[in-house]
Amino acid sequence: MTGQSTVPRYSLTMIRLHWLTFLLVVAAYIFMEFREIFPRNTPGREFMKATHYSLGLTILGLTLARLIIKVSGEPAPAITPAPAAWQHTAAKIGHALIYIFLIAMPFIGWATLSTEGDAVIFYGLEIPSLLGPDKILSGRLEELHELGGQIGYVLLGGHALLAILHHAVFKDTSLIRMMPKKAG
Repeated sequence: MTGQSTVPRYSLTMIRLHWLTFLLVVAAYIFMEFREIFPRNTPGREFMKATHYSLGLTILGLTLARLIIKVSGEPAPAITPAPAAWQHTAAKIGHALIYIFLIAMPFIGWATLSTEGDAVIFYGLEIPSLLGPDKILSGRLEELHELGGQIGYVLLGGHALLAILHHAVFKDTSLIRMMPKKAG
């Protein structure tokens, strides 16, 4: 493996957006999974849900920013040693699925709240609903959002495990490219 200080890396902006998105996704899962510690309709549970909603919409914004940077032409640094062509293709598909997940889940959550007739609150500010109230659609969207959450565990967990595998077993620079350079 190439020395860590000489590995081409993503821009500092992309690295920061990646790791901030990671932290917010973890937090969004924690707030939703642990809302059960509070009884229904209590301030604690409502806080957990409201935070989950705000984090989801923040993730949406960060993901859109990442996509704008990506399509504006910022090149991905090369992986050394280069992976097999099938691995490169699989990585592109995997990354596309992650971007779809990070965009679709907040929109599905937003649409779920909208169809429930609830106010959509983003850090204390009400934002427009995407759709009008519709109990049947709301139930379907909620089920879809929950299924998406389960898929996210597999998709994002697989992404992390593959990054570690590439670093520890294949000894390539896949993971290091997304790490900030050490100071000094």
